[in-house]
Amino acid sequence: MSDRKTEKPSKGRTFLNRAFSSVWAWAIVVVAITLNKPWFYLAMFIAMTVVGLAEFFRLVPDKGFRRFQWQTFVITIGYAVLLFGGVWGWNSAWADRADGLAIAALFLLIAIDRIRSGLEGYRTIDEIAISIFGFVYIVILFGFVPKILNLPLVSEAGENSARFYVVFLLVVTKFTDMGAYLVGSMIGRHKMIPKISPGKTWQGFGGAIFFALLGSYGCYFLFSQHIPLISSLHAGILGVLLALIAVLGDLVESILKRSFEAKDSGHMMPGIGGVLDLIDSILLTAPVFFVYLLFLLG
Repeated sequence: MSDRKTEKPSKGRTFLNRAFSSVWAWAIVVVAITLNKPWFYLAMFIAMTVVGLAEFFRLVPDKGFRRFQWQTFVITIGYAVLLFGGVWGWNSAWADRADGLAIAALFLLIAIDRIRSGLEGYRTIDEIAISIFGFVYIVILFGFVPKILNLPLVSEAGENSARFYVVFLLVVTKFTDMGAYLVGSMIGRHKMIPKISPGKTWQGFGGAIFFALLGSYGCYFLFSQHIPLISSLHAGILGVLLALIAVLGDLVESILKRSFEAKDSGHMMPGIGGVLDLIDSILLTAPVFFVYLLFLLG
């Protein structure tokens, strides 16, 4: 049996893998926007949050702390249905209260399960805290994407255009990630926060801002008629703001992975990692963009 260590992929191989994963991920987004079917959005949301939760629980090295997985998965599906009820035109009051209802229901299920076991000191609290944190971090924060779809956003022609605002969010956020990766890989020299993420550099940070502005103004010039709330001024502000938040979101996941001594959350997407690695920046940019749109809507 060979005792050689697995060789680390070259930068070229990593770039090709990342490019391949990015292409098919964007292809799914294009299909979703083209179809514009609530059921497809719902299926995507459930798939990404459930897989993201599974990856989060796998980061926890002690299997004993994963005991409430099924509760989080069940509540995630129920939460998704409540959120997309607004998209389908159901009573929006349920969608508006989905966050609180979901957290309360999850806590109730965990409590029912936990009282059947004996107390184990701080471990009891840690088990509950990890499950609640994972649900809030992944499901509740990612839930701001469908919340944007629920907003009364219309195009210049008066048609519903909420999906184009979601496209704007995704483009700016992922262009931030792309800029940080490309520039950081090519000319990155000065470490940004080595104790948290050794690979991130100030040069990459500059690339993130530049690419975010590129993506923001690219959306503005390509389909401004569908996102009339975003003027040239707001495109610039959002480009910088969302880039800063996206970098923060990436660092938050880095803290989690280093705390659990894991490199990637998964291996579904070569060159990127797992679903959690894909959406980590969106988890923070989505709520910020949602609030910004509320401000623009007055």
